[in-house]
Amino acid sequence: MNLFFGKIKSTPDDRQINGNFYETLSPAKLGELQPGDYAFIISGQNVHLWKAKNRLELSGSSKMEFEVIHSNLPVSSKKFIAFKYFRLDSSLIVLTVRQSPKAFYPIHTLQNFTENLLLDKSTYKNEDNFRNITILPNEAMLETGSYNVQLYFKDGKLNLQHAPFFDPEMYLHFIDNLSKRGSGRLQKDKALLQIELGRINKIVYGYNEMSIMRMYDALFNDYGNSDVVIKEESISDSSEGFITSGEDSFELNSFNQIFYGPPGTGKTYGVIKSFCVEEETIFKAGQQRIKLAMNKSFWHLAPGRHGYLWSELKKGNVLGYEWSGKDWGDLKELTPKEVEDEDEGGSFQLISYFREVKKGDYICVISGKKFLGIAEVVESYNFETAKKNSFNFQTVPVKWLKQFDPPFLLNTSQTKTFVRLNNGQRWNSLLLILRENGFYFNDDEIIENKVTKPKNYTFITFHQSFSYEDFIQGIKPALPESDEEQPTSDLQYQLVPGIFFQACDKAAQLAGYNDLQDCLSDQKKNRQSKFKKEGVLEYYLIIDEFNRGNVASIFGELITLIEDDKRLGADNEIVLELPYSKTLFGVPFNLRIIGTMNTADRSIEALDTALRRRFSFEEVIANPLELPELQETLSVNLRTLLTSLNARLEKLLSRDHTIGHAFFLNVNNPESLKRVIANKIIPLLQEYFYGDPGKIGLVIGEKFLDISMNKTVFMKVAYYEATDLEEKPIYNLKNIGLMKDEDFLTAIKAIYE
Repeated sequence: MNLFFGKIKSTPDDRQINGNFYETLSPAKLGELQPGDYAFIISGQNVHLWKAKNRLELSGSSKMEFEVIHSNLPVSSKKFIAFKYFRLDSSLIVLTVRQSPKAFYPIHTLQNFTENLLLDKSTYKNEDNFRNITILPNEAMLETGSYNVQLYFKDGKLNLQHAPFFDPEMYLHFIDNLSKRGSGRLQKDKALLQIELGRINKIVYGYNEMSIMRMYDALFNDYGNSDVVIKEESISDSSEGFITSGEDSFELNSFNQIFYGPPGTGKTYGVIKSFCVEEETIFKAGQQRIKLAMNKSFWHLAPGRHGYLWSELKKGNVLGYEWSGKDWGDLKELTPKEVEDEDEGGSFQLISYFREVKKGDYICVISGKKFLGIAEVVESYNFETAKKNSFNFQTVPVKWLKQFDPPFLLNTSQTKTFVRLNNGQRWNSLLLILRENGFYFNDDEIIENKVTKPKNYTFITFHQSFSYEDFIQGIKPALPESDEEQPTSDLQYQLVPGIFFQACDKAAQLAGYNDLQDCLSDQKKNRQSKFKKEGVLEYYLIIDEFNRGNVASIFGELITLIEDDKRLGADNEIVLELPYSKTLFGVPFNLRIIGTMNTADRSIEALDTALRRRFSFEEVIANPLELPELQETLSVNLRTLLTSLNARLEKLLSRDHTIGHAFFLNVNNPESLKRVIANKIIPLLQEYFYGDPGKIGLVIGEKFLDISMNKTVFMKVAYYEATDLEEKPIYNLKNIGLMKDEDFLTAIKAIYE
């Protein structure tokens, strides 16, 4: 019996919930779910039990149809997590209420859980089937065989009892954060205080009194990290209990989609939370982590034209390059005149650079943008050793640290055969890839023994100067590869791939190719098979402020290539030739383009019709329910405040000029509310109303205004009547920073009372 939990976004029509299916443009979102498997479906505040029945591969999407076993089980999400027959792991605890890159995750059950228990609805009504959290003053009070989470104190420190229902990796993350209580994390502090009380007497907390997620947030995450749970609503069996800022996840309705709406509605934040992931890999004891010395030289070595030497070099334990031929003799004795006299067009610096290689240096084998491997030099350059090999060029002995198959892609290409990489154009890109593959440079990088895996997205922001050359491909000046490289008197240029080109490279890699060119050289039939096979991941290109650039100019010929049926791997795929490089180009089937637009900004470039019909658009509006009604530290109803402000703005201007809930998410006291009103809301209203304080007063009230009724006598001008102007009131905004807290809060409450 395979069991999963899955999240399906609740929509106004609940089409998928009512139709008992899940459809996605991203087949990987279905995870390992197969027909015949059971799945708990979490949608908003409801939990259902379904059974997967039939999987369909439609044009550009995957669909799983289900049989309904039980609708609206008598569990909330936090009660669901506390079910005693589930193994506790981070996926179950966090991803049931937080947006994640997949829609379905496996649930690991304990041996005594049977299919009869799963299908019996009374199982979920029996309170004995749900874990408590027990806090014990000492180790002697631990209960053997308990299915409850047991925390206990020993020698003044908090410990977690090891139990068979815990994922073993959980123990690696346990942290006694009690000493940090009171340092600013309000939600963690509440849980830590509840735990601290167990130091004296045994305390048992039910899932309504302290949820497992709250405990996980307080004890399995560094205290300084943001709360896993942003805020908690009133607790009852029928409530979700926890609301995270990414709970209403975004879904893609098209390969190319734009989320638009007024400022502060969480468009960019929601996109990143819904589609982007930087997975952490935990290196267990005994697994190899390799420390590199940052003060050593890192050399770029190209293994011949188009990398043809790589197949031989990777088998041996020596490295070198063709320009440093054996016939040059000892490179330490070579002079520029000898190279010039040979008249073979060789560069003295390029030929002789190899003599600088020292023991302990690192040689990075890179072909174009492909990072193929890294080796450590075990003996400094010495001609007698350098000439003893089967190649016609000189080498140094090396020890391979790692070879990458498939290769990783750096941010730019390199035309030089051999050059020092330290602090050059590709230095940061190189360090990132090395860190993502288990290498480290400082001891503090392995304190938690984690490695961040490669991102599945690229994030950019459009602006008025953004061009086709930045996006696709352009000719740029060639900059020195390192600080020590001597600049030439002649300005040189190189062909540089743009951000979109690099995203296509990475998407092709996710489908099993080395890069985009490797994909294009494959047969169409093979491409279709690779891109549409189960489990292929998506790569996301996220474009913030989408309409601030000249979009038609930036996209160029991509206006056609980004269509769903014109992509590589689709039935009507199109491959074209790029104007600068004359190389072939296409858009991979698994690349998703996601844009965000601020509808209140009217100084933007309009999107043309051709582009509009190739994107789907989804509006993101302000959601007052993301804000708490009341807080202990603030006697202001933020939900009602936001609703009142937006009702007036929509009447005076339009729906596009309303204010998003994100402005108020971190408001928890009068001072923080003052900062938001003074530094965010007021400047936005001044822009909306072109600095007219009177109209701003119509939105926030006259308590924020200084109104002057002083009569002004104007000079007399023949035939010009100014009598009415002499009596005109003058409106000025008060300095909110100088307002007393009580006066400020009174003015705020007047907005909605």
